[in-house]
Amino acid sequence: MDIKMVNGRWMKVELLGLAAAVLVACATGVEPVREGAGGAGGDVSASTTGDVVGSSTSNTTGDFTTSTSSSAASSSAASSSAASSSAASSSAASSSAASSSASSSSASSSTGGVVMGLALQYRAADTNATDNQMKPHFRIVNGGGASVPLSSLTLRYYFTAEGNPSQIFECDYATVGCGNLMGKFATTTGVMADHYMEIGFTAAAGSVMAGGNSGEIQARLHNQDYSNVNEANDYSFDPTKPAFVDWTKVTLFQGGALVWGTEP
Repeated sequence: MDIKMVNGRWMKVELLGLAAAVLVACATGVEPVREGAGGAGGDVSASTTGDVVGSSTSNTTGDFTTSTSSSAASSSAASSSAASSSAASSSAASSSAASSSASSSSASSSTGGVVMGLALQYRAADTNATDNQMKPHFRIVNGGGASVPLSSLTLRYYFTAEGNPSQIFECDYATVGCGNLMGKFATTTGVMADHYMEIGFTAAAGSVMAGGNSGEIQARLHNQDYSNVNEANDYSFDPTKPAFVDWTKVTLFQGGALVWGTEP
């Protein structure tokens, strides 16, 4: 009986000690070592749970957020860049259009409408008024501020044909090339004139530069049968002009509009 009682008391003391140990563990957060686990169960559980949760939360979520933010920023930057590029392109296009418009306007002033400052010079290369040919030479002078395509110009020389025989135009020499000249004859009415010779130019003849001239054009005309002519009664003929001089009795047209001289 005494041993049992003693043993019973001892057992009570042991249980009380175990309970106290459990209370201390709960208070300190240290899991008590359970018999048979050897502490391994507590360590593995803590390690596995901590690593997985920590990695998943901090790394994956963090990277995703950063990546999304970076992507959005990149998208915004790209959009901004695209907008800037578009604006630049638009500006460049506007500039190009303005430049093209200015160029077109400049070209128009050179080729369309009347260009002021053009003059036609004449000289009589053959002063004999009664032989079988006429030799009026010409030079176009550009005193304006823009170049003028020769293809936009035509010049006319007026005379009387005495009986309307067939006429022949000849080019003895031209600075721009005789092959770039076109000569023809037409009838007209006026003082000392019933015909005129007209000379035009191909596009290959080029332009008369501002402040320059076309160079010499040595024309020659005669009846087809080389019969004698009478230049004394011709409106444009003047034997007192053996050297080039401005002469208003020969005319110059640009695009069909009279820009120099007086018609008979």
